[in-house]
Amino acid sequence: MFADAERQKARSKTQSRPRSNTLAILKMVVLCWLPMLAWMAWIFYLSDQPSLPRPGRRVGVSDSLFDYSAHAVTFGFLAILVWRAITAWPRILPKWLTARPKLSAGIIAALYAASDEIHQSFVPGRWAKFSDWVVDVIGIVAALLLIHVWELWRRGRRARKEGAA
Repeated sequence: MFADAERQKARSKTQSRPRSNTLAILKMVVLCWLPMLAWMAWIFYLSDQPSLPRPGRRVGVSDSLFDYSAHAVTFGFLAILVWRAITAWPRILPKWLTARPKLSAGIIAALYAASDEIHQSFVPGRWAKFSDWVVDVIGIVAALLLIHVWELWRRGRRARKEGAA
């Protein structure tokens, strides 16, 4: 009789849990993982084009400066999206990935940037350039430094609020 009651409790807990867990996972996927994967797909699409427009001169800068800036911003934004996905729900990811989320995000984004350059080497009219990858990494590091500064600011703000209370 006692064992049946325990089984009934366990069954009711496991039956009610999946719905809330499923909604949490769905929310995490839609809000954190899907934007990251969509951005990666957008980068892949752009890399697969034989040529891209060069609007640098139209906005008053050299094409090279515009191109390198676009690389830095594109992969810096990717690093932010990867960091956001890693920190969204750390319980489902391996500890080695979530222990240092900014470092993990930087490595993942830098590896994706390297794979993007390799991919471009197979596209007619495009070529891989080490300098592009270096600028990608500079953008990644800059974005992760912004996250670090934001975290410090938020932590200080929270400490001031707790100190005032």
